[in-house]
Amino acid sequence: RIGIAVSQDQGATWAYRGVANIPYGTAEYTHWAPDIVYSSGRYHMFLVIVPGTFENWDAPRDIIHLASADLETWTFEDKLALGSDRVIDPSLFLLPDGTWRLWYKDERDHSYIHYADSKDLKAWVAKGGSITDRSSEGPKIFRWRGQYWMIVDAWRGLAVYHSRDALDW
Repeated sequence: RIGIAVSQDQGATWAYRGVANIPYGTAEYTHWAPDIVYSSGRYHMFLVIVPGTFENWDAPRDIIHLASADLETWTFEDKLALGSDRVIDPSLFLLPDGTWRLWYKDERDHSYIHYADSKDLKAWVAKGGSITDRSSEGPKIFRWRGQYWMIVDAWRGLAVYHSRDALDW
């Protein structure tokens, strides 16, 4: 489950509040790697869903979209169709033209990082092909000093990529 902690002092101390109400799957489903963005007056969580706990990695993993007004109670919006049944680690960023870009790990493609675009956080178009040159996971994207930066867990430390256009890394 996805835990919730709150702070009354800008993050200096935290208090556990409970778990997020995620209306998807059964009690056996596990939740991984949430990424939350705010758009159009609502919070949007992109969350990895695994239908159970397995002794090996041979199980489907999907990314779902949930929305909330209060960060505690969520409504299911959709399961993203990204062309693979083994996608994890969503990371979102709003591009200057208003397009949302979602980066994620595709385990079916050598665990390379892929991306998809959306104008409304609902209809996603997977762009196909990897954007990284090695297996990795957990992409985090930010903009700094006129460039986009992506940090990934490359399983031998962190790898850092940069791009002027968020396409060519």
